[in-house]
Amino acid sequence: MTRPAINSDVSKRRVWPIPDYVILAVCLCVVALRATYSEGPSVQFADQAVGLSEKVYSLILSAVLIVSFVVWFVWGCCSRRILCRLGWLEVGLCLFTVAAGLAGFFAANKRAAITGYVTLLAPVLMAIVLVQILDSPGKVRLVLTTVVALGVVCVYQCAEQFFYTNQMMIEQYRQGPESLLEPLGIEPGSFTHMLFEHRLFSRGIYGFFTTSNSAGSFALLTLFGAIVLFMGEFARRRLDESAAARLFACGVAAAVIVFGLLITGSKGAIAAAIISMVMFFAYVHWGRWIRAHRAGVLITCVLFMLVVGCLAVVYGSAHGRLPGGNSMLVRWQYWRASAQMIADHPATGVGPGNFVYFYPRYKPASALETVADPHNLGLSILTQYGPLGLVGFLVLVLAPLSSVMFSPAARLLEQERQQQRRFWPPALVLLVLISAVLLIVRPMFIKIPAFAPPGERGAAAIMLYLMPVAAFVLGFLLATAGTVSSERGGVNMALAALVCGIFGVLIHNLVDFAIFESGIYTAFWALMACVIALQRRQHPQPEFVMEPGFYEKLILVAAGGILIWVFFRHALMPVAGSVPRIERARQAASFGRFEQAHGLLAVAADNDPLSPIAPAMSSQVYLYQFESGAGDGSDLVYGARSSLLEAISRNSADFRHFERITEVHVLLSEVSTGRQKQAWLSRAFGSASRATELYPGSGRLRFRLAEIAERLDNRDFAREQYKEAVEIEESYRRQFQRMYPGCEVFSRLGEEKYESAKEKLRTLGEEQP
Repeated sequence: MTRPAINSDVSKRRVWPIPDYVILAVCLCVVALRATYSEGPSVQFADQAVGLSEKVYSLILSAVLIVSFVVWFVWGCCSRRILCRLGWLEVGLCLFTVAAGLAGFFAANKRAAITGYVTLLAPVLMAIVLVQILDSPGKVRLVLTTVVALGVVCVYQCAEQFFYTNQMMIEQYRQGPESLLEPLGIEPGSFTHMLFEHRLFSRGIYGFFTTSNSAGSFALLTLFGAIVLFMGEFARRRLDESAAARLFACGVAAAVIVFGLLITGSKGAIAAAIISMVMFFAYVHWGRWIRAHRAGVLITCVLFMLVVGCLAVVYGSAHGRLPGGNSMLVRWQYWRASAQMIADHPATGVGPGNFVYFYPRYKPASALETVADPHNLGLSILTQYGPLGLVGFLVLVLAPLSSVMFSPAARLLEQERQQQRRFWPPALVLLVLISAVLLIVRPMFIKIPAFAPPGERGAAAIMLYLMPVAAFVLGFLLATAGTVSSERGGVNMALAALVCGIFGVLIHNLVDFAIFESGIYTAFWALMACVIALQRRQHPQPEFVMEPGFYEKLILVAAGGILIWVFFRHALMPVAGSVPRIERARQAASFGRFEQAHGLLAVAADNDPLSPIAPAMSSQVYLYQFESGAGDGSDLVYGARSSLLEAISRNSADFRHFERITEVHVLLSEVSTGRQKQAWLSRAFGSASRATELYPGSGRLRFRLAEIAERLDNRDFAREQYKEAVEIEESYRRQFQRMYPGCEVFSRLGEEKYESAKEKLRTLGEEQP
């Protein structure tokens, strides 16, 4: 089925150029769409029926990348034109896939596991394709130009928030808080509401991402792409009379991105950028020495990381925090809880996308927030995919980078210099194509706020849709002034800069989760593909041309079709089919059309038999009907219980399902008499106990469990739970005062329940014999 390629350069020239450029354009369009739309979690739990359109958006773009990979591979093999060059990417991906399969099989929420894995898989497949088709510096330059242009777009968005949007949102919030709280699913007066207010008035700059740290991480990544283009043009300044103007254009693009990095205020991203620059200058000056002593350098780096890790553990264990501000205090809490999670799930982790459901079980009672990620790249993979997943991910990322760092540089071939002269025609086509895609697709998902006055909707459309595209065009034209060819003292400057930038992002994500935002993650793998492609171009490896026979072609086509069918059947269509019905059900319930809402939710639950969202929402509609007096009370409560049992069967790790079914059991006890009343109270006690096991640091759940125990005349147990509730609330208050000195403490348990719990402790204590 394969034969050795006699001359890789000749073979490459035979590769079909038009399909290559089509696939490259498709991949870069996906990178652009993801970098200009937040796919990050907008709510605390991924199961909430808020922000579901982001899931569909993410899966559609993942589908584009996966289908592109399958079509490219099958068509390339059948046309006998693919050069097969297996490397660390393929090895790492196989290990990671096996780990994801095992972790997903044992995951509590299998829908979250499938979605989480697919989101990480698609960009890696994109990188594998790009490595094969980036056969010239001109194509690499197209990728870098696009990524740098997206960095400029992100800076525009950050600047717009810095100078205008944040103040506008604050004024809008002051006029009507519900206009911002309702779309995010935040209950007014809740602890989450308090945290939202704190973030709003802190005026965070986050661009198209969920946090300022993420915006800073993306700026760091794109900055080094701009540096590559700048250095390439700087190296050839004496050969081109127009080099000064082109160099100035590249410098402007880099300066704009530096400005964006600074206004995000991300200390971690800025520090990582400084470390990356130090690494780059060290490698430029001592690259030959580093390569000559690569074994010692690797051992030293590993030992240094181990020492730093051990010191962090020792310091954190002794002081209950890491040195630094409040961010390092809470990160130590995240990491300690993650370590306990790993100890309980050492083989497979808790499953992709399931961290958020298990974290409350290990969360310190004093911790203010419940998070969806441990804010550490290694711990995030380890907790969700297990040790094999971490090994696979490290092989995916570190093996190619290490190979580049410790390989000698090679000068560009003359034919590659000539290829760069043919850069402009595909560049202009790509610019028009990406701009059109941004103008067409983004308005489908980014809606103009409903509260915007009619006279201002035109201005809002310009700000939301046209200005980002204008910023992209400007950034693209600035970045096209650069090239990717530069070599100094035996060091390939382009590769060195890209590798150091990628390492900078990895370093930053040792204290953050930015890399797992889809826009950053996809751009990250696009640049990884550039690194590997340039490295393989300079140091050719054994290659094999795929030459399948007729029956082998049939098998390849069938296998490709099956893979695409499996993805659509089990990953995309269930979510795409259920989400619109859930959205329509929410609207129907808000207008009092409860039967229609239940019908839509029943169909949604059938469409996606792995997701607990539809049955959980159905239970909420039943309870809302019961509270509003619409319908037969007992039937509604039984309907809520049945829906919650279905939700629990689909995700047994979410404490919220057990908290809600506890209230259902209490309601059923109130409409029952005799033994049946006692039976429902006993069931309420069981479900409340289970909720407390899943979230032992919740004072609210402890208080409710104590109330039920007291009604069952279990006074000793009730007193113990009231005591726990008080201690949890007081530990939380101490940390709140520690983090926000001088601010009025916002009670998480509620002042009335807090005082009631203390009174119960006195009362129950006096009644004991």
